[in-house]
Amino acid sequence: MLNSSIPSSKKRILWTENEDKLLKQLVHKFQNERLGWKKISQSLRKQGYDRNTKACRERFFNHLDNSFNKSELTTHELDKLFELIKIHGNKWTCVAQELNHRTDQDIKNKFYAHVKKVFRRLLKATFQTTESSIITSKLQPLLISSIFCNENEMDHKKINIQNDMKELFQNLIRQNKSISQGEQINDETREKVRQISSYLDKENQIYLLNKITRKENKQLTKNKHNGQKTKIVYDEIHQQQILKKIQKKQPIFLYQQKKLEFTYIDFDTNFENAFNEYQFDKIFENGSLFQQQQIISSMPFNWHQPSIKLDSNHQSELSYIPISTYSYNYSTIWNI
Repeated sequence: MLNSSIPSSKKRILWTENEDKLLKQLVHKFQNERLGWKKISQSLRKQGYDRNTKACRERFFNHLDNSFNKSELTTHELDKLFELIKIHGNKWTCVAQELNHRTDQDIKNKFYAHVKKVFRRLLKATFQTTESSIITSKLQPLLISSIFCNENEMDHKKINIQNDMKELFQNLIRQNKSISQGEQINDETREKVRQISSYLDKENQIYLLNKITRKENKQLTKNKHNGQKTKIVYDEIHQQQILKKIQKKQPIFLYQQKKLEFTYIDFDTNFENAFNEYQFDKIFENGSLFQQQQIISSMPFNWHQPSIKLDSNHQSELSYIPISTYSYNYSTIWNI
């Protein structure tokens, strides 16, 4: 069964009485001019009605022009219509010429409305559902159009329908074109309806997903084009600014000067600390005296008494160690 959760197409905005009245006046004014429908559309938009040329033309010929027959199709016309579509496919101009003074758009609309009505009643009789109207409204017009078109009419816009499914749907509609509301169908017809509804459900969802993808790709291409256009405009403005600077004999390229700050290093203090450490390393070469000693490398440095007690020989030796500072005159503090 067709999935009723398929998103519906964009809702059409109904024409108002004021729009119809204005459209008639504009048609009378521009009907003999070149690009008349384009001028009619532009005039409507200036009045606040967003209608393109196709919408204006279809509205006038299908609803407002009294020179064409717009009455409902008779049983004879309906039978003839199915035969003409079998011959001409979706060439609606050729079909309309052989009917009772009707426009091609009016014939097209009436045919697809009748197809949906027949299919809706078949779905209701098969699945015993009250959602048949919602389900058929989800079907994309291009899907039905692709089913009834001839092979030589196929183009990139049409949906590729399997030949057996196309034939199955066409036969179901033709054989039941006069089905009445609430009429029962046999088991064979019911099984065919289940088969074609499942197939149309998948094809309809694929088409809608592809439609969304095409729309997103189109938007990405548009954004990329706008970005390139913005860059070109920026480059042109930049070039104009350079030309103005040249004319005024001003410098073109300006670099901001930045003062470099260096960290101050006290070379004298670092040298004195390193020299003092070297002197102690030279005196205590065996290393045993340094196991419990702590030296703080600062100026002036402090000697901390070790936790072990030195013998008298070492104490006397340490008491008279000369500390050479060369040209430096720093005081030395001993804590013994």
